[in-house]
Amino acid sequence: MFEDINIAPALKNRLKSALDASRLSHALILEGSDEQTRINTAKAIAMHLLCKGDSKPCTVCSSCTKVRNASHPDLHILTKDEKSSMIKVDTVRDIKAKATVLPNDGDKSVFIICEAQLMNVQAQNALLKIFEEPSRHVSFILTCPSKSSLLETITSRATAYTLGEETGTFSDELSERAAQTAQELLVCFIDESELQFIKQTAVFRKDKQFFLLTLQAALPIIRDALVLASGGRVLMSDAEEAAKKLKNALTQKKLLELIEVTGKLIENTENAANHNLSITRLSAVFYSIKQKG
Repeated sequence: MFEDINIAPALKNRLKSALDASRLSHALILEGSDEQTRINTAKAIAMHLLCKGDSKPCTVCSSCTKVRNASHPDLHILTKDEKSSMIKVDTVRDIKAKATVLPNDGDKSVFIICEAQLMNVQAQNALLKIFEEPSRHVSFILTCPSKSSLLETITSRATAYTLGEETGTFSDELSERAAQTAQELLVCFIDESELQFIKQTAVFRKDKQFFLLTLQAALPIIRDALVLASGGRVLMSDAEEAAKKLKNALTQKKLLELIEVTGKLIENTENAANHNLSITRLSAVFYSIKQKG
């Protein structure tokens, strides 16, 4: 599926694991790299979601062939208006109308919004309404150079994957260590004092990449806590116990705030000149949310 796409092996494994376990978010953002790599990755994900073979994606069934040719009735690839440089609100309203209809040929309808940064504010706000009330049979994949070009309300409700060169420098071992550290850090956040939490973040002091990877691994766990708190069962991460702890300790409002600030921390860390300041801010914003009345 991803063999011919120029993205990091660790990222390919993360995507495949999430797809195989049916833990992929209903809304994805594919950022970084070049435009063609983003769309190729989006189509590869769509092929897996729509495949009718026993081993997904089989690449040879009628569904896989139709996805490859962009002719599948349940695959909707949207681009900017031919007469405009923007993706306008009417286009998103059309998506909303199609998203309410059951799939024609399978269990899913997949919407790929290419270069989603071209959506104007009205279009993004219209899309947000669909994200807030997702249907089980609908998946969204947004591609863009950087998720920072999208409204924070959109990015906080989607899982972002960075396809660029920086991600390629992360080894599988480092990614796995970051995933484990994210779980431990969130459990510490719930069970321990802020001082103990700060001590645990010392491991990031000289490693910006590890800190960034850990934040990225923490985000789907927090989202899973919100899913559980809302009565949902389909999780994105492999850290159900940590998600349950968060769900039991924090209100849905606080979990949503935690998602938003974690997304902002990831963005700030990617661009920050002062790495240690980013680490200090992590404990400050997390515990300010936890201590709210």
